[in-house]
Amino acid sequence: MFAGITFSLTGYQQFAYRFGQGGYRPDEIFDSAWSVPSRYLLEVGRRMLSTDPKAELLAIGNPLLPFTSAQLAAWLPDTGGQPAIIADQNNFPLIYVLPKRLWTETERFLLLLCCSAAKMDQALLTHLLGGPIARVKVNVRAIQAYPNASRTGWFHGVGRQHMQQILSKAALKIMERRPDWRSLPFVSYQPYHAGTVLFYNLASRAMEQSLFDKQILCASYADIWQALPSRQEPVWLDMPWLPRDGSMDELTYLSKALETLGPDFTGSHFIVFMRYSRIYNITPFHLADHMKFALGDSMLSPEGSIHARPPAVTGRCALPVEPLRLLMHLTGGWELKSYPKHDLLPLLRGLQALGCEITLIDKPEMVEHGFTSIKAGETGPLTEAVRNHHIFVGVDSFPHHFVRHVLGWPTIGLFANTKPCNSDARHAEDYAAVDSNLPCNPCSAERDCPLFGRKDCGNFITPDLLIAKILGMAQQVYGASL
Repeated sequence: MFAGITFSLTGYQQFAYRFGQGGYRPDEIFDSAWSVPSRYLLEVGRRMLSTDPKAELLAIGNPLLPFTSAQLAAWLPDTGGQPAIIADQNNFPLIYVLPKRLWTETERFLLLLCCSAAKMDQALLTHLLGGPIARVKVNVRAIQAYPNASRTGWFHGVGRQHMQQILSKAALKIMERRPDWRSLPFVSYQPYHAGTVLFYNLASRAMEQSLFDKQILCASYADIWQALPSRQEPVWLDMPWLPRDGSMDELTYLSKALETLGPDFTGSHFIVFMRYSRIYNITPFHLADHMKFALGDSMLSPEGSIHARPPAVTGRCALPVEPLRLLMHLTGGWELKSYPKHDLLPLLRGLQALGCEITLIDKPEMVEHGFTSIKAGETGPLTEAVRNHHIFVGVDSFPHHFVRHVLGWPTIGLFANTKPCNSDARHAEDYAAVDSNLPCNPCSAERDCPLFGRKDCGNFITPDLLIAKILGMAQQVYGASL
């Protein structure tokens, strides 16, 4: 997938890497959903220089293209040892030929490259290098429009490329207008959903250094940042989060966000897109670790992963264990992530028959059946509710992740059409991620089951097994025997 060649006074070396699938092998690069193509360009250069530190010039294939080292060598014209961008006839960049000093002196500025418009990247590199860089067109078949989702894992190809080009153009304007551009801060643009903020901040807190100084996030998520602040300074965007119903596309949202931030901000900060650029659920990696890579950690071994680290905090309910109090959040961001309606009442009646007290979050329709429903939209009310219950049971959504990662509460995570390892927590006596282990997981669907067309997912654990899991955790954590 990735290919590069280093050139030194003593010769050259060829390199080939692929996206990692959990083995952390020397020829694998961490597969991060939140990383733009230029983050991989930066990483390939890092890896090549770690092997060939005497290299002075690096030729790296565009990370968007599935190069082999043989293809790279065949397409690479003689540039006379000078920096260059090799492009197809439509100016899509194929190969970047860059000096070592871009990594040793100004590494994070490589994030500003869009990797989809050679002329734009040429202009940016001219400023970074302090001199001209050639743009050489080669006679190869022109790269076609990138698909919405590619076989190589890139997601929303053309739309994301347009967004990155907008931000690259904004960076170029800063370099043209401000002599002090090298001293300006880098800010990540990821103002979308609550889970994004939570995983970003978890990743930031696990790192001593980052490629970024600030983070842009929706002002409505201030409570999340206050409960779990990151190492980056927050930049509050006074806009609602991107709607999930498709009523506004990401490109329009970006344009409105830049307008809201205003010219003073956009003219004094280098903004880098940070949202899904790859399909996350084809990997075995946790989304917080995806974010660590995007923030600058090379993720070379599993020791730095969230599954290898003990919980930052653990908590327990101080109330008597009889009755066992359960707080349950069973509605996800879309229907296939919500616990099936036909299993809900049998689950609740079964727990009730065992003497459990149950509180549901955002389930007002269950009040007529004799159950309590509360709202816990912000972290304050959610925290208060959690501390009054012994065990939290939740689907794959923000409350689940907040309760476990921030509060450290005994938690059972319910997974269905999403992959547990992407957003669960380290398993212990007070945490379990459960599903029925169907071979269709993960299906990536949101509206309907791709196999049967139903609105609910059959991969949720059945009520009897879930009751057994809850009782087992109650016994292990609290010594309860029902």
